[in-house]
Amino acid sequence: MKKNKGFTLIELIIVIAILAILIGLLAPQYVKYVEKSRKSTDVSNLEQLVKAIQVAISDPDYNISSGAYSIAIMPDYTRIFINTKDNNASSVENSKKVVEALKEYTGYTFTNNANSEYICKELTLKSNRWETQMYGNIFPMIIAYLEVKKDSTITITYDPSSVRDLISEK
Repeated sequence: MKKNKGFTLIELIIVIAILAILIGLLAPQYVKYVEKSRKSTDVSNLEQLVKAIQVAISDPDYNISSGAYSIAIMPDYTRIFINTKDNNASSVENSKKVVEALKEYTGYTFTNNANSEYICKELTLKSNRWETQMYGNIFPMIIAYLEVKKDSTITITYDPSSVRDLISEK
């Protein structure tokens, strides 16, 4: 009869130690990849809203006024603030046009929270590691500022500036 030979306790401990070392080396990398993926999703969502406003500005059906537009994606909701400079256009009508364009081009619904502020609770930050400095404090959010001039040219800035770096990586 053959003698059944199994693993010794020492061999099992060595295998477990090797696995623990591998997990210890790979876990931080995995966490980095997950966080980078979340940040990439946040930037992609912000860029989708920016592109929707850019398309709406160039679309003659919407006739969106010049002014300052800010899009902030936060942990609980996304906020759009609209400040038109064109005195000939009603800022309320302009705001409605922007919200309609965002619904058409992105599918997100924004509701009026204040005079020129609209929020969307469907779209929130995926990463909790964003740091944007405002009013001397640091907030977990990403912001795109769009300055639309009368000739329909658009200047876009991002806060934090690392958002721009992630956009250029794509």
